Amino acid sequence: METVILLLTKYGYLLLFPIAVVEGPIVTVIAGFLSTLGIFNIFIAFIVVVAGDVAGDSGFYWIGRSSGGGIFSRYFKKHKEKINRVKDYFRLHRNKAIAVSKLFHGIGITGLLAAGNLRVPYKRYITICFLTTAVQSIVLITVGALFGRAYHQINRYLNYYAAMAIIIGLAGIFFITVRKLKLFSD
Repeated sequence: METVILLLTKYGYLLLFPIAVVEGPIVTVIAGFLSTLGIFNIFIAFIVVVAGDVAGDSGFYWIGRSSGGGIFSRYFKKHKEKINRVKDYFRLHRNKAIAVSKLFHGIGITGLLAAGNLRVPYKRYITICFLTTAVQSIVLITVGALFGRAYHQINRYLNYYAAMAIIIGLAGIFFITVRKLKLFSD
């Protein structure tokens, strides 16, 4: 973390953008902290972090879209009805599915890839990503401005949050799978 802070201090917004593409939450907290030290302007840092995060979301969308159905069809060749259920869920609840994918770090990338793969209109996708990112970044940059000196502790909590999201997601998939297998065995 100290190295990232030193590099951000030296290279400023030019480095903030690519780091935000890859690792948005903790760098947003750090940007808020560096704003209190006068290294960043909090408003410019907010814009750069949001732009970086949205650029990353666009990348995931286009990776999913360019896979031509490959992400799902390779794994569920025998289960066309499951693919159709995922498609139906995204059609009916695409805003919620994309927003939740943005909030669940770790497993959320799957939802962003799925949105592109399932051809959710890009304008709608990016609008939802932008709004979710903007709200999340306001909270994180404020946390950084108020409690930034504790960035190690904040990073630990963000890692716990990501790990918990992954565990909950995997547990959900496990229970759904067990339930489906139980239904099919009757």
